[in-house]
Amino acid sequence: MRLLIPILVFILTVPIELRAQLDPASLALRAYQSKDLEKAKELIDIAIDDEMSGARARTWVFRGYIYKDIYKLDQLSPDGREKRDESIRSYKRALELDTDGEFTNDCMESLRFLSTTMYNDAARSLEGGDFKPAVEYYEKYKELARFRKPDLDFTGRDVEFKSFHASKLSLLYEKEQTNNPDSLSEEIVRLYKEVIELDSNDVQANYNLAIHYYNQGVHIIDNMDYELPFEELFLIQEKVMVLFQNALPYMLKAYKLTPGKSATLQGLSGIYFGLNDIEKSEFYQKKLEALEGK
Repeated sequence: MRLLIPILVFILTVPIELRAQLDPASLALRAYQSKDLEKAKELIDIAIDDEMSGARARTWVFRGYIYKDIYKLDQLSPDGREKRDESIRSYKRALELDTDGEFTNDCMESLRFLSTTMYNDAARSLEGGDFKPAVEYYEKYKELARFRKPDLDFTGRDVEFKSFHASKLSLLYEKEQTNNPDSLSEEIVRLYKEVIELDSNDVQANYNLAIHYYNQGVHIIDNMDYELPFEELFLIQEKVMVLFQNALPYMLKAYKLTPGKSATLQGLSGIYFGLNDIEKSEFYQKKLEALEGK
């Protein structure tokens, strides 16, 4: 900042007709053109605090570009993402001041790019197992996308995001990499049910939810202590039956949507066997054998 003070003093001493060329916004532009983004940032921040410059849409548009370019150099750090937030704030303020619509297209195109980076951050966080930040980034992406297009339909993206989220949680659950399996299981069920609510014909969500319920029941059976008192064993058996019953409608739906898929036939045979309906279990087992025989 010490270097900027002499510059500002110099501006105040030059003739009025030259000040327009030497105001902080103009100096920021020169620094930007010289690829000195840090100096451009310092100058543009001074410009927005100036009563006249700060009231111009052009100043805020330029600030959006400067902060966006700084963010692009350091996209994965917290500091870089703070610069992205400042860029978004600048473009939004520019749109408020731009009553003639001179900069609308430029601002909206930049906001489109920045919203895409948020979606990418959400996907990257999910892939890395950082679930809370992933959800936060995704919600920010949707908020910014709605700002650009209020009527935008997110159904497809919601299905994609929630399905991926649930599948990553399922991997942790199956590998027993959790201190709270019941809570994790509830989260998996919630996500798959939300996907099915958005698209009841989503085959994978129906199948995965059925398998999750079924695997829970199988896990309980495999780890059952048969020396427990009869009353306790009965309660455990009841819990297992409920899990198999929960699995059944989703597996039937998956089978209805893809009747020629061996995984659903195998799933139905296993679920009916768990429910002690041997006749139906054998019915789907024979269908599976016939399919595999072909």
